[in-house]
Amino acid sequence: MATATITAGMSRRAHALWRLAQVLSWVAGMFVWGALIVKPDLGLHLLWNVLIPIAPALLVLAPGIWRNVCPLGSMSLVPHHLGLSQDKRLSPTWRSRLFLGAFILLVLVVPLRKVLLDTNGPVLAAILTVVGLLAIGLGSIFKWKSGWCSSLCPVYPVELLYGARPVISVHNAHCSSCLNCVAPCSESTAGLTPLTAVNTKLGRTIGVALTGLFPGFVWGWYNVPTYGGWDGFSHLHIAYGIPFAGGGATLMVYLILRTVLPTLEHLIASVFAAAAIITYYWFRLPPVFGIGAPDAAMIVDISAWLPTWSATALRILTFLAFGWLMVVRTGWRAWETPPPSGDGSSVIKTLDPTISV
Repeated sequence: MATATITAGMSRRAHALWRLAQVLSWVAGMFVWGALIVKPDLGLHLLWNVLIPIAPALLVLAPGIWRNVCPLGSMSLVPHHLGLSQDKRLSPTWRSRLFLGAFILLVLVVPLRKVLLDTNGPVLAAILTVVGLLAIGLGSIFKWKSGWCSSLCPVYPVELLYGARPVISVHNAHCSSCLNCVAPCSESTAGLTPLTAVNTKLGRTIGVALTGLFPGFVWGWYNVPTYGGWDGFSHLHIAYGIPFAGGGATLMVYLILRTVLPTLEHLIASVFAAAAIITYYWFRLPPVFGIGAPDAAMIVDISAWLPTWSATALRILTFLAFGWLMVVRTGWRAWETPPPSGDGSSVIKTLDPTISV
């Protein structure tokens, strides 16, 4: 493992701006949560069609920004700020179990969108409430970010999958000093992937499953129609069956490739991670601009001003951009500049991403 010393420092102005960003993010989150209850159509549109489509690209470009301003992440740290956390150290065994929980939550909740969560604002608000309480609860038990942000959060596996080579690193706006809450540190370890984030047998197995399954899982999700009303539960077998069938197919291909070509394991994992996000935007981008059949995902309809080949152009651009960012481009960054450790130094640790697991 190679290490490099980097001076970490944040001006008062930068610190104040990050605090403002955290407050605004929390206010925006609460606004969407409230809209899901009192004006569901607005809340659902803001969450699924405005905020969520930005997230994958942000995780590729600058996951540290999201880690700094995530409302649930900030909420999980409230018990620490109030002096109410037990600050228990999370053992590797329990961290791997919580990581498994994050993976299970991810693959269970995403298909549920098709039968309920894309159309029922109050139910989604209730689920978000439970998730928020869970984040606070874990923060009240475990040390700093270890219980929620770096273990059970269902977005965490996706952060690892898409954020292995961020374009931009930012200052850590939550940690004023390193508390050694989890190792390897998600924020300050360059080259972290789903295969290396949780260094236990179970953790590595989850990383392999996520990397191989996700491209087909995303493809399958887009091939499931959205069912309105409670009748959607009669289609659960479709909502879960197609994504898991697609995910199972790509997982099988991934397992074969990493077995046959072990020296190219890192490259294969990068290709599969890129394939997942390319698949997402392949389906997602054209409807945003009103291209194709009318879609609830549309944000602005400019299709009348675009040529007939614009959808193809967007998809080719998606393929080239994320293929370059996630597969071709070299260099490894940590998500965030680490805070000073106990001796006052600030070190970014780099995991060798070519090490086979």
